[in-house]
Amino acid sequence: MKYLLALVLSFKFLSVNAQEVFYAMTDFDLHANAVIRDDSTFMLTDNLLVQSGAMWFKHDIDLSKSFRIELDLFFGCSDGGADGITFILHPESAIRYTGEGMGVRGLSPSFSVEMDTYQNFHLKDAHFDHAALMANGFVHHGSGLTEPIPLLPKKKNVENCTFYPVIFNWDADFQLFTFSFNGLERIRRQIDLVDLIFEGSSTVYWGLSAATGQKRNKHLVRIRHLEFTPSESLNEADQAALLEGESYTLSEIKFETGSTELSETAKPILDKLMEFHRQHPRHTIILDSFTDSVGEESSNVKISTERAEAVVNYMISKGFPEGSIMYFGNGEAHPIDTNETAEGRQNNRRIEVRMKVIRA
Repeated sequence: MKYLLALVLSFKFLSVNAQEVFYAMTDFDLHANAVIRDDSTFMLTDNLLVQSGAMWFKHDIDLSKSFRIELDLFFGCSDGGADGITFILHPESAIRYTGEGMGVRGLSPSFSVEMDTYQNFHLKDAHFDHAALMANGFVHHGSGLTEPIPLLPKKKNVENCTFYPVIFNWDADFQLFTFSFNGLERIRRQIDLVDLIFEGSSTVYWGLSAATGQKRNKHLVRIRHLEFTPSESLNEADQAALLEGESYTLSEIKFETGSTELSETAKPILDKLMEFHRQHPRHTIILDSFTDSVGEESSNVKISTERAEAVVNYMISKGFPEGSIMYFGNGEAHPIDTNETAEGRQNNRRIEVRMKVIRA
């Protein structure tokens, strides 16, 4: 199944500030035991004891705008298994404890939807498969934002070898979060996520985690539909690195062997880079372009220069001042990975960026 990562306007579910996101499986970072199972399915944990796994979308989102995330979730086949799946918003992609911690325990600040399939009495878990809104890495329901409610009507079991459709919906205009499971709305809560949970910052990542302990189940995720607005600013770590003159790779910019075409996936990070530069106009952006070692050295210098020019031309087309950017094509010099594998060559085909105050 082929996916094209692009951002287009969508009016199906949300207001005009929402954007539909077409994704690739590689647009998710995987942690611990999580793996890509096939071209449409992520496995967070296998049906094994003491596992944990998480998947995080690589690009941060802006909570001042609405989002809608539609998934299919699989909770395993054993009614006596454990422990469930959690949907998480957090300032960075991470994972924590196995078992009852469900990969989210200790993540603070955070907002999560716990979909718990095992009763831990000391955590005041409900005796049925349940959902609840939780915050700041707490897993005890005495600290929950909502009381546990059944995932299915009549408290039916969800660990029955079935994929269930779920929807996580955030209406930023009304500060309203809703969670739907198997076609039914289960939780509706008005909450100021930005100020109450994330201390005034609207930039977060979203992901899912799952865990097993002394009981086990397989936990799977399929993506059905994504709508959200990417953050318009770089994260704080990247901002600090740029202002200190450090060089780092723009991992969102990828080129195929022999190609100089700038993909749609590159444009959001370049937009963020330009927005950050507007706050620091005395700095010059310096781009270094590199290739893998396939082909003649002189040809690689040429193609790396053309790739840098493709980046610069996009930025200038968006109004970036020509006098505030420099670029260099370095060919196959300074590889950061092996050129003996396809993955290594892809890593070596890269654009690095620095910012520096250059005095005449």
